[in-house]
Amino acid sequence: MTLAQRLAWLEALSTLGILGVGAVLWLGPAPNADVLWALAPRVALVAAVCLGSLYFNDLYNFELPHDFPNLFGRLCRALGVSALALAVTYVVFPATMIPGHLTSHALLTLLAVMLLIRGAVYALAKRAPFSERVLIMGAGALALELAQQIRTRPDLALRLLGFLGETAPATPGAPGGPTIGRYTEVEAAVRRHRADRIIVAMPDRRGRLPVEALLACRVRGVRIEEGTEVYERFTRRLAVESLTPSALVFSDGFRVTRARLAIKRVLSVVIAGLALAAGAPFMAFMALLIKLESPGPVFFIQERVGLRGRTFRLIKFRTMRVVDGTTGDTVIRDNMSRVTRVGAVLRRYRLDEVPQFINILRGDMSLVGPRPEMAENVATFTDLIPFYNLRHEVRPGLTGWAQVRAGYSMSLEEVTRKLCYDLYYIKHMSLGFDLRILFDTVKFVLCGKRPG
Repeated sequence: MTLAQRLAWLEALSTLGILGVGAVLWLGPAPNADVLWALAPRVALVAAVCLGSLYFNDLYNFELPHDFPNLFGRLCRALGVSALALAVTYVVFPATMIPGHLTSHALLTLLAVMLLIRGAVYALAKRAPFSERVLIMGAGALALELAQQIRTRPDLALRLLGFLGETAPATPGAPGGPTIGRYTEVEAAVRRHRADRIIVAMPDRRGRLPVEALLACRVRGVRIEEGTEVYERFTRRLAVESLTPSALVFSDGFRVTRARLAIKRVLSVVIAGLALAAGAPFMAFMALLIKLESPGPVFFIQERVGLRGRTFRLIKFRTMRVVDGTTGDTVIRDNMSRVTRVGAVLRRYRLDEVPQFINILRGDMSLVGPRPEMAENVATFTDLIPFYNLRHEVRPGLTGWAQVRAGYSMSLEEVTRKLCYDLYYIKHMSLGFDLRILFDTVKFVLCGKRPG
């Protein structure tokens, strides 16, 4: 169980406990059992709303900063949203209300309790015996990124001892952390610093990897891990720049069965059909607003690359003014000065993507998958980014893991980062993962913000 899961359970129990104690105090020293049972579902509703609000405010996402100012701000915002959601619920469904001021008092108490819980957990997560001591073999980009993850994330419960490099030890103030020895000195470093784990993140291992020394450490109980696999586990994306073809060929994952693809397709078609039927009035209203604000077509149609590299015509609501002298389906990409007022709202909440349910029904796309790229960009990205073509081995999606984790891409670096998430999705594709992505998509649409 991860730290985020443990915190969710602990905070759920804290919410139930605070409300339970408050209910008993409010009812008196000898509360009626039937009254307590009647309050139970109302108390559970408050706990569910609070946990949902904590999740929507990224309090279980440890890739974001969790220092005290950020923590306090997000907790206040989450509990404020909980209070607003419960107030609306009580107005619409009065029978769910807890009598008195118990809910408001409980939310204030919960703020103090959660700050204490989080402060204690974050402090203990980096201390013995709750954390493990880690040595990193390597000094490249992958090693530095792993070090950054270990230093800043309390959920990993790891303490970085330092790096083992190819050259002599550097000063303690070296970038990323101290270099405490050479590769060949791994056994001595483990004994001297009592390391529990070694992460091998060497950029080039040929003739340099001390296999016998690492094997001796492994036999003595030290955990030996491969850097790209650790990076994948920490960040939930693949380290594209550090991967080799053999690492992908022999790794676990990439188990795409016909049954799984069939279930995925049925789910996509059913949801797309229901969404188009329910959203028809909204789409008609949006079409009217687009036509009233600026001349041009309602839809923006563009060639995109899909499954097996086949191109298809992707449909979106037009969000930009059409340039003079161009046809209705040609718009210069992301020229923000030409985004209309209606288009800005559609983009903010990703409502311009709604017509792509038609692409899903036509079989061009799936509900979840890598976002389809413009045809003219694919050749460039394939030449510059390793393994880029692998994203075309699955059907592209209306939403995807890269979309909810990295947002839009405006540079080659951002495209590479999104590919890391896309490949992670393809490797771990499952119905449960798709449902998680859909839940996160709803979160970002309701928040009206980009992730990251």
